[in-house]
Amino acid sequence: MMRLGRLWHHSRAAESSILRFNTFIGYTMETPNPSRPTLYQIIPSAVCFSCDVCCRFLEADSPLAPIFTETERKKAVREGADPKLFRPQADGASAQVQLKPHNDFYICPFFDPETSHCTIYPIRPLDCQLYPFALMLSKDRREVVLGVDTLCPFSEKYLETEAFQRHIRAVINYVESEEVTAQIIAHWSLIGDYQETVIIVHTLGQLTDATSAPHA
Repeated sequence: MMRLGRLWHHSRAAESSILRFNTFIGYTMETPNPSRPTLYQIIPSAVCFSCDVCCRFLEADSPLAPIFTETERKKAVREGADPKLFRPQADGASAQVQLKPHNDFYICPFFDPETSHCTIYPIRPLDCQLYPFALMLSKDRREVVLGVDTLCPFSEKYLETEAFQRHIRAVINYVESEEVTAQIIAHWSLIGDYQETVIIVHTLGQLTDATSAPHA
């Protein structure tokens, strides 16, 4: 799945922000356009900034640490990121960022724990852009699927709403676009292992066919 880390609990601050977000149910979203798929973040910034789930990890070598494509890594390095922060992955093109210790857990080196802001947000990798959606293998490892991480408090609360369901369709449309599918095939390390906390919302047939060999 997408490898943003999670602490295994929800913060009261995040829950409070979600409860105050009373306008979400009436959220207006454009009808997905198959010819011009786009990706946008449905979760309000105020909710993200008050949450303690994303960008934090329980282990230094967590498999959920963000994965960068080759282009994303080069862009981050051009913007000042230390090249030594990135570890090559099995697909030969992707790189996973090395985490750094913070208090009793670990954080993404691009995460500012004081503000809960991402310091490279405008150029954050696809892996991070997708969250709370996750690319992962099915439980039997036969298919590549798209899921929603219920450890995200916002997703858990609003998953069944019509607005969130429309957003799911938009994300599916984006991931299955020709350009993004090709990008994932070239960087198949973006596809993580099955996780119990992620609810599967769609099977990605083309990615399943194209990436079956690496995961056999």
